Amino acid sequence: MQKYLSPRAQYERWKELNEWLKKAFPKEVIPDTAFKEVEGKLAGLTEKDRLFFGFGDDGQGNADPFLSGHLFVNYLTQTYPSEKWRFVDFYPSPPDPMRFDFYRPKIKMRDNAAVRPKGFYVKTILDKDYEGGIGTTHQALSPLDVRKLSAWGWGPEGYQFLALEAPYVKLLFAGQVPAFVLGDYAVSPYGTTDFSSTFLLGCSRGKLELGITNSRDNIPKYAPSHFA
Repeated sequence: MQKYLSPRAQYERWKELNEWLKKAFPKEVIPDTAFKEVEGKLAGLTEKDRLFFGFGDDGQGNADPFLSGHLFVNYLTQTYPSEKWRFVDFYPSPPDPMRFDFYRPKIKMRDNAAVRPKGFYVKTILDKDYEGGIGTTHQALSPLDVRKLSAWGWGPEGYQFLALEAPYVKLLFAGQVPAFVLGDYAVSPYGTTDFSSTFLLGCSRGKLELGITNSRDNIPKYAPSHFA
């Protein structure tokens, strides 16, 4: 069984990541008040509980899952040798005038995905996944199937999870986990209305791969949604 960081260790790791944010994205720094507030809640958490942070505002009082993902896509690509598909771009540059606009990625949250709270929030690993490793609960299902089970799946939490739980990146590089699928994001790669793809985190040619996969496909033993 893969060991997970304790709540206290997650808290300390978030402090480290906040130092990175201060340099890379100064406007998105987590305030000391947020750390003080969540520190008081650590004693009531278990190792099954994962600590995440919702950045920005979606205009309706919730966190912005696109900003939250964008920050840690940048962290992962700056931390590990990486290969990032052009579709994994939350804030693409204006299209090249010599190319068609449909090359720009289209990203949204999948239908019925849970909103993400602002600030620190906690989600719990399902018992079976905690005992056997992330993804064991839904190994035979496609992302589309997993989406039907719960409003909670991997969105920005997937990028944050790999930023916190560094050993899981090693599992990708070792081929022990083919991919982590972030099924709460829906991607329409060519700018159509068919949001049939979703993000994945895998390994390709010795590099951390940030790409997409069809949400109807099942990657054997991939690690899908696992939150209660």
